[in-house]
Amino acid sequence: MKGLKAEDRVASSLRRAGASVQQSPGSRGSADVIGNWDSGKEWMTQVKYSGVGKPAGLSSREERNLVSRAEKNNATPVLAQVTPDKIEYTSAKTGRKLKP
Repeated sequence: MKGLKAEDRVASSLRRAGASVQQSPGSRGSADVIGNWDSGKEWMTQVKYSGVGKPAGLSSREERNLVSRAEKNNATPVLAQVTPDKIEYTSAKTGRKLKP
């Protein structure tokens, strides 16, 4: 499983948590997956995958772009680190662990 399948897993996870989900076509832009909840909460999520060990984090450029875009949209910038076993969500702004 590589990037696109990891993005599909994140999208499914957010849907199960009650979000409506949009995926970025071809992984273009700062957010791969955007989740919106009825409460008004929005996550702009960048997905990183690794089949072995912990997935990479965001480059400083990716982090800047994601945080900036999320702030403009009043959304939470999220890093989703995907492994074969789990998905770990972290705020790209504060580093806090998140649950959808």
